Amino acid sequence: MPESRLESIYYELPVWLQNGIFSLYGLKLARVRYNPPFLAMLRSLKESEWWSREQILEHQNDRIRTLVRHAYETVPFYRRWYDEQGVDVRAVNTVDDLDRLPILSKPMVRQHHHEMVSTSFPRRDLTKGLTSGTTGTPLTIYQTREGAAFQWAIWWRHKARFGLNVGDRHLVFGARVPVSQRQTEPPYWRHDLFSKRVYLSTYHISGETVGAIVDYLNSTHFDFFTGYPSAMYALAKFMEQAGLRLTNRPKYVVAGADALTPEFESEIRRTFGVPVTEQYGMAEFAGNMSKCEAGKLHLDFECCHLEQQSIAGGDNQYKLLFTGWGNPAMPFIRYEVGDVGSAAVDGCTCGRASVCVDRIDGRLEDFVITPDGRKVIGMNQVLEYASNAKMIQVYQREADAVELRVVPGHGFGADDERALVRELRRRVGPGMAINIRLVDQFTLSPTGKFRAVISEMARDGEGRA
Repeated sequence: MPESRLESIYYELPVWLQNGIFSLYGLKLARVRYNPPFLAMLRSLKESEWWSREQILEHQNDRIRTLVRHAYETVPFYRRWYDEQGVDVRAVNTVDDLDRLPILSKPMVRQHHHEMVSTSFPRRDLTKGLTSGTTGTPLTIYQTREGAAFQWAIWWRHKARFGLNVGDRHLVFGARVPVSQRQTEPPYWRHDLFSKRVYLSTYHISGETVGAIVDYLNSTHFDFFTGYPSAMYALAKFMEQAGLRLTNRPKYVVAGADALTPEFESEIRRTFGVPVTEQYGMAEFAGNMSKCEAGKLHLDFECCHLEQQSIAGGDNQYKLLFTGWGNPAMPFIRYEVGDVGSAAVDGCTCGRASVCVDRIDGRLEDFVITPDGRKVIGMNQVLEYASNAKMIQVYQREADAVELRVVPGHGFGADDERALVRELRRRVGPGMAINIRLVDQFTLSPTGKFRAVISEMARDGEGRA
């Protein structure tokens, strides 16, 4: 049965049954994320974050030496690529030797992703996911179950720094669509009972719904909010306009998925009345950084190494290159993620010796502004549905129209176009015209960055909350 048909059936079910289905889906995710190695990994990570600089360097050198040989011996893409480039993997033994290797780009990963899976692991034993981030290029990611547990242990270590624990009840501001766009009355949220989380539909955050959302938040308790800071900011602005406030506040807001700008953080902190922290990661698990109590983003060195390339004309801005060994099924070596950050420094007032940066500048997604004034985020969840597109860009000039600019790949056709329109329609609603325009290529910025979402409406300030 086509996915859209299954979704239409789900949307017609009563809310209590939707909650049951959403909880079963959450149980499936929990079994992957919190499998047996998870707790032991989390305990180990809480100890290693206090290692000395010498211990960190020794750990990274050992992992890089092992990773490069593993990739060359078991990943067809790396063997072919490194042979073509004349790379001697035996000469790569420390972090200082990484510049002997070529740089890996997202288009290369997309083009060769089937060759990037290690032959050490049966494909049937791996989990499979999709990502596109803000690059407009969907990637298929394969991961071991141990790798998934390690990734979630790193994310929970970050939360533990602020008194949050596995099992705490939390509200998710995400980009999935658990609530139909056709729904005009609350509840605009769905419950995952097994993971103690509630998923708020960010596509229903507007001036008309803010009262019902705040009433619900004040009627129940969450230990923390997490997800897109752009969606939290939108809710905070609507609350401010309506004179509403949270009386049942969480302990913390944990931001991720897009950039936490100073404007976002200030508004969220002021309106929600709680402190805000941030973690930076990616589905590829090539790299991860998490904020400490002093507000610095620390490299999670247990799973990755960070290199920075200076940008011509950039003011203390650098391209980020990650080498990650947290997922040996699909390793990423010298991976240019397309993000820009401030210069890395050693040490922090918190006492941790890991490399840290002040901020990430390159993950901000523009909003798409709907005719009814909603700010729609999470376009990466739309772009992943056209697997035969090389690159996709969402462009908006008017409030009632949006254009999907597509660089078509082999096999791109009507099915891909219908999928894109269907997924975007689910998020923006019926009042917006959606046009698809095929293009040959996109022009990158001087920093080499591609914007997957460009909204002139958001840039001009129209429709802002």
